[in-house]
Amino acid sequence: MDSAPQPDPKDLQRAEAFFNYGNEATARGNLPYAMDMYKNALKIAPLDLKFRQGLRNAMRKKFNNDPSKVGMFAGAKMQPIRLRIKASKGRSHWLEAIEHCEEAFAHNPWDVGVSRDLAEAAEQLGAPALARWALESVQNQAAEDVSFWKHMAHVYAFAEDFPRAILCWERIKKLSPGDEEAARQINALSASQTIHGSGLNNQVKRQESPASTTLPEADEDAEALRGKQAMSPEERMERDIKETPSRPGPYLELASQYRLQQRLDEARDVLARGLKALPDDALLRDTYAEIQIARLRKAIEVIKARLRDHPDDTEAQSKLEKFHAKLSDYELAEYRRRAESRPDDLQLRFELGRRLAAAGQHDAAIAEFQAARSSPALKVKALIGAGASFEASGVPKLAERSYAEALKAADPEDHEVLNDLHYRLGRVAEQMGNLDDAETHYNEVAANNFGYLDVAQRLRSLNQRMSS
Repeated sequence: MDSAPQPDPKDLQRAEAFFNYGNEATARGNLPYAMDMYKNALKIAPLDLKFRQGLRNAMRKKFNNDPSKVGMFAGAKMQPIRLRIKASKGRSHWLEAIEHCEEAFAHNPWDVGVSRDLAEAAEQLGAPALARWALESVQNQAAEDVSFWKHMAHVYAFAEDFPRAILCWERIKKLSPGDEEAARQINALSASQTIHGSGLNNQVKRQESPASTTLPEADEDAEALRGKQAMSPEERMERDIKETPSRPGPYLELASQYRLQQRLDEARDVLARGLKALPDDALLRDTYAEIQIARLRKAIEVIKARLRDHPDDTEAQSKLEKFHAKLSDYELAEYRRRAESRPDDLQLRFELGRRLAAAGQHDAAIAEFQAARSSPALKVKALIGAGASFEASGVPKLAERSYAEALKAADPEDHEVLNDLHYRLGRVAEQMGNLDDAETHYNEVAANNFGYLDVAQRLRSLNQRMSS
């Protein structure tokens, strides 16, 4: 039977960093990267509710937070995953079952049956908060399902939230007036609530008993706490750095605080101090690089704003070009460093491929895209990236092969990606002189969106060439 791992504080810091990266990527709309970051955090702490909520939030944003956007083929795609969940539960491999649940949620993050599987696994692993949220997150989809509300009542009782458990049974009485179990459960839960409450009251009375005395040390601790509360958050974090300069956490926390306030220079300086004290800390180095990239981007936005008001400012235009080049060089060097230190991180490999391609280093980019395509979440984008680099390198046949493979792997409901791939395939076919194939692909695009790029003009031009 599975048991939940107990990560050490250093691992938890890494998990928190992944979670923060996921939040930032979600805010930017980079949902595949966000989901990978949340999954990295969950590999370290699989029962952490906050990490799993972040992952589900990103999954639902993929469908614009609208359950009706889930495609008609989702059920068929999920069927083999449901069998894997059932097999894992049968072997009491509860962590494995949770992993399979997340596979299923990628296709439908509102699925009630899978949410109940997740709640069961969480309960078996002793995680009542996760079990409770698993059901609460889909209760609107199961409003009339008596078996769901019985499960919900059980989970609330497991979490010792007896009032809510009673409310679930009251709801069941309304949904199924002839259910004889409801009255028995309400009476039993009411008794449990009374016993539980009296236990808490006795504990409070013991704590308030005259026999308990206040020690001088407690007064000193309270005074220290009041002093701590009088500090600003930044002052408290600075104090923590001075008290424990060999811990990365305080540096990261203070830098994050400054970053939220857009005080990027101060965030950089804090992390530079951290790296001076801990030069081999990978998380500090990664965060320092993120701040440097954010500073460059902020500088670019300032110059762009200047050019919007003064479009003839040649000095600003020159600065903008220099900052763009500096950002590209910095990002390329940084992602190369990260990918070399973490070659199994396929998101990093993909991001490095993108930057290599932007720098015109297409052979190296292709190698990174080909590595990244083994990630299901990245496969289509990586194949498109490889195809574009093959195309730029003058190898249209390999570009066609890469695009065709991406087309097979693409979500049939994602018309934006399908249009892009058919357009690319049409262009490559046209380049190779395969005019019939080109026309077929352009027609696929035109049938979905006749105004897509220059597809209408390309079809007219092809028809002229083919008729002459």
